[in-house]
Amino acid sequence: MIKKVLAIIILAAILFAGCGKEDSPETALNDLKFALAERDLQKLAERVNLDEFFSKTYDAATIELVKNYDAYKEKYPDDPYFQHSAEFITNYNAEHKNLHLEFLHGVADSYFAKIPEPATPEENPTAYVANEFEKIRQATNAAVKEISIGENYAVITLDVTGDNSLRGKFIGQMTFKLAFRKENGRWLLDKIENLDELTPILVDKAEIIWVNL
Repeated sequence: MIKKVLAIIILAAILFAGCGKEDSPETALNDLKFALAERDLQKLAERVNLDEFFSKTYDAATIELVKNYDAYKEKYPDDPYFQHSAEFITNYNAEHKNLHLEFLHGVADSYFAKIPEPATPEENPTAYVANEFEKIRQATNAAVKEISIGENYAVITLDVTGDNSLRGKFIGQMTFKLAFRKENGRWLLDKIENLDELTPILVDKAEIIWVNL
């Protein structure tokens, strides 16, 4: 179901919770955090290609779901998404990828346009998710744990911690490894490096969302 991959991508985005003459991965991260806090789409676009990032994360998440499908099937017997086969996940996600990414872009559009939260999710699903994203963003803090920089590739390790609110406790504590690539002298967000470690955690959280919808 869309909720699984969607939840992974949305929850991954909580990690975004300067600037000298020479650019750096940490400056790029700070720009991303500022762009999301201020809902500045132009500034965000200077640091990440959303089309590419969403697509790359979607494909990587699908691979991780397939890899551990048997475990999810046993753990979540009431979820139809996990009651077929690994091949089903591969085919289903490939078939619905454009639809799912279109929804994600709708969420992004609603977020940056500051569309008010609807009374119910059904009234405006993309605006509802966008407002949930903002609530989660405000309920989390991200601290840089480590930065590894190569010539044109860097990885920032972030410890993400939720506050004492309901959503903050839902997030808990997670570690994200963000990969950045250098293009034309600027650092751009490329992908989530440790999605293999995060996927089981995020699937568990996605199941909580699914059960309560």
